[in-house]
Amino acid sequence: MKTRTYLRLSLLIPFMVWGVCLLFLIIASATPLNELASNASTTITDWMTRFLAFYIFGIVFWLIPYILLALILLVWSFFSQAGVTMKVFALSPLVMTLLTIAAVNLFAWGASGAGTIFSNPAGDYQDFVTFNILAVVVSLVWGFICVGIGFGIYKILQGLQVIKETRIEVGPAINEAL
Repeated sequence: MKTRTYLRLSLLIPFMVWGVCLLFLIIASATPLNELASNASTTITDWMTRFLAFYIFGIVFWLIPYILLALILLVWSFFSQAGVTMKVFALSPLVMTLLTIAAVNLFAWGASGAGTIFSNPAGDYQDFVTFNILAVVVSLVWGFICVGIGFGIYKILQGLQVIKETRIEVGPAINEAL
């Protein structure tokens, strides 16, 4: 397999992570241990479950931006060198965060009115900023988790020699200097 092929396939990682998180959340919510621990104070598993829930239910906000980003990255992978493509893929959570913030803001402005997060004129700005900060943090964390998973799988496949090392050409001037 070539590096570019792997990079194109790695665009599916956020969906696979979403499926694994959904499966974990379903299993965690169905276990009897969840009922026994419900009277206890907030535990680390409660926080982990909330973190997974943000990603699972956040698909409402990140699906369309991610599809747009994935299409851009897919097209990019056909026209650039593998080394450049890898760097762009590695930095893609930053672009994804911007796209997600745009989607969150569009949803928030479309949903402003009585009974929503922005129904109180005095608290609108503070709620809006807090909601955006939460979306930025969650988007960056999950984005880099997915990139980290993809990079880890890439290194494992390289170690198993499933992916052949791609030689990165840096240009004639630099090649002469080396």
